[in-house]
Amino acid sequence: MGVIDEEFINRRRELEEVSALVRMGQSCVFIAPRRYGKTSLMLKVAERVKEDFFVAYVDVNVCTSVRDLGEHILNAVYSAVGIKGFVQKAKDRIGELLRSIRELKVKVGELELEVGLELLQEKEDIAFLRKVIDLPQELAQKSGKRFLVIYDEFSEVYTLNKKIPDIVRSSVQMHKDCVYMFAGSQESMMRRFFTSPKGPFYRFARVFVLDFLDEEDVREYIRDKVRSGGMSPDKDAEGEVLKITRGHPYYLKKLLQVIFLTCEKFTPECVRESLERLLEEEKHYFETLLYHIKEKKYRGEVVRIIAMGENPYEVLKGTLSSQQVLQVLKDLELEGIVRRRKRGVYELTDPLLGIYLGR
Repeated sequence: MGVIDEEFINRRRELEEVSALVRMGQSCVFIAPRRYGKTSLMLKVAERVKEDFFVAYVDVNVCTSVRDLGEHILNAVYSAVGIKGFVQKAKDRIGELLRSIRELKVKVGELELEVGLELLQEKEDIAFLRKVIDLPQELAQKSGKRFLVIYDEFSEVYTLNKKIPDIVRSSVQMHKDCVYMFAGSQESMMRRFFTSPKGPFYRFARVFVLDFLDEEDVREYIRDKVRSGGMSPDKDAEGEVLKITRGHPYYLKKLLQVIFLTCEKFTPECVRESLERLLEEEKHYFETLLYHIKEKKYRGEVVRIIAMGENPYEVLKGTLSSQQVLQVLKDLELEGIVRRRKRGVYELTDPLLGIYLGR
């Protein structure tokens, strides 16, 4: 889960705009590669609006089946109204409970809500999913308090069942007392869902495509952290941090952490030394990622070419056709590993992976 405390690197424009939109009842979607701060931004928004909403957070990435997704949603929704660990507790006692009572009444503030145990009796997975997707609206109507439901890594639902995006949209479009935030790392898939005229969520949510952090926000964050760490700001060292991280939220925080732990002064030399330590810390992650990338032919080679700042079409001319290179690039785009900046120009979404590959 993301960061919601003082370590959140402020995306000022997005934070203010999304918080206002959510309060107005507008659903939002965030598209960006992993580690770009999507989860942190959504949780920060949720923290801001929690007085007006019940907040349910669902991490689709940890779900292994349609049924598992439904149970995660059910747990998240009931947790939002104060019932923790509902699914497991109900499973442990469901036979006993169902023999004696079909609905459990719980107090939420001054309100008494009925918790339907019969939901877990639904044997058909898709029918179960439909019911739990509608649960926030039912509880919002009963309580008079709106629900904010967050679906993190929503693009992963497609791997569970290709019908799920349509199922979710058919329900949530009828929910007048709920607001939704979706996030996904697979840019092509998320665009297919939310920005394509044929997509199930076309015009349903305001779309935010998150890029690297704004340079001024980054410089302000660096200066604040350097001062709080007892060091003096240095413009050249700031520039070195920006050059390395390019405003990538995760690596910006990690690099500064290494600097504060190992350096006495904030200097360009200190930043470069800290980079070497950070690359070593991230080595296992990079190797695991590269192993996954290389599972399909030519992908590893294309990633290395892009990391070198070269054009894969030119380098691979004579080895692969333009159509084959394009297909590899589309595959890497779909997984959020590379991003097209303009026609024929691609970059890695992970700046340190590019540095690692260049060693």
